[in-house]
Amino acid sequence: MRHFPTGVTVVTSVREGEPRGLTVSAFSSVSIDPPLVLICINREARSYLFISESKVFCVNILSGDQQQLAERFASKIRQNQFEGVPYEVGVTGAAIISGTVAHLECEVAEEHHAGTHSIFIGRVISCASRSGSPLGYYSGAFHDFRIRIV
Repeated sequence: MRHFPTGVTVVTSVREGEPRGLTVSAFSSVSIDPPLVLICINREARSYLFISESKVFCVNILSGDQQQLAERFASKIRQNQFEGVPYEVGVTGAAIISGTVAHLECEVAEEHHAGTHSIFIGRVISCASRSGSPLGYYSGAFHDFRIRIV
């Protein structure tokens, strides 16, 4: 799979007022009408319970200069995960991280188990974007997927 370039997101959720997030590259569009996306989350991850129980998540599509956030949310930080991370609370209650290229707030429409992971299909209820280049991952390294128009 390291030969397939992918975008990098931080998926956030909330449970009992506590925000939680994890770095996710398994993210895809499912449908335009209705607007649906999917994420794949390991059921051993602490964030899995936040999404499964709250039934909400926010996909934050990282910008090319947010590699440190990707690394932070990929680590095993258990306490104060959002300390020093600028964000606002969205309509779902999940964190919208500042400076991202885009975000999609979702309500869980379906959950399917596949091996060690759950596939969450989310109905997009709010989204926004800004100009900028997205952060990507390819062949074991992060890359700024700067858009080049020829």
